[in-house]
Formats: sequence, C-alpha cells, structure tokens
Amino acid sequence: MFGKIIFSRSACYESCPEFDVIVNSNGVAKWFGSMHVYHGGEEVFCIDQGRLKQLFEKLQSIDFRHFIYPSATIIATDQPYCTIWVKYEDGFVKEVEHYLGDSAEKGSKAKQDLHKLEKLENEIELLLGLKKFIECPS
Repeated sequence: MFGKIIFSRSACYESCPEFDVIVNSNGVAKWFGSMHVYHGGEEVFCIDQGRLKQLFEKLQSIDFRHFIYPSATIIATDQPYCTIWVKYEDGFVKEVEHYLGDSAEKGSKAKQDLHKLEKLENEIELLLGLKKFIECPS
C-alpha cells in the first residue's frame, strides 16, 4: 500500500485546471484548487478504503514504482503537466511528471507507456471524485 499520494495538474497556455490533491493512506484527502477549477482554495474530504485499494491496484497495474518515463519523440508546446508522487509504506518515493505535450510514434513502446500513464491519471481523478472540484455542475 502507500503512505501518501500527491496528484497535481499544472496550468497551460489556455484554461487547463491547476490543482494539487494530497491523499493519505487513512483516506483523508486535501484539495488545493488554484486556477480554472470550480472550487478554488482548500478543502478536506475523505476517500473510502475501497477506493484507496482500487487506487493502489491502479498504480500496481502499470508497475508505477518502477515506471520509467519514456523519451518523447513528438512534442507540442504550452501543454500542462500531470504529476503523480507516491510515498510507499516502506518509505520508497516515486514521482512521475508527465508533460501532456509529449507523444511518440503510433505503435511504439513509448506511445504505449504514455497512454498507460494518461489512463492512470484519468482513473486517479475518477477514483478520487475530483470532477466536483474541477467542473461546474450542470
């Protein structure tokens, strides 16, 4: 399991949401909304143990602890970053900073790894229920 996860998205040239979320292994989470989010500022919320387990399983599904960020061969500028920082129970710390302007040739291992990482990022947002903080309710 993990001791703490920090999940962040940075601003971009236009209106990308900028925020940080800190999730502790006990389920207590803290939202820090900065720019282009529905809920600016700080808010504490809770994540149930089932979702925490799913979150850890998602990290394991791409072997996040050993994940090596691939070298991009196609780059678009002015895109945001998504950062996942994990402190495991044994004290090991892993951080992956994903520049969303990075890409690679179709079918390459780098392209597959970037796709896995982006899928993980989207799944983390869903599991943490961040939509209510990011988007204005309809």
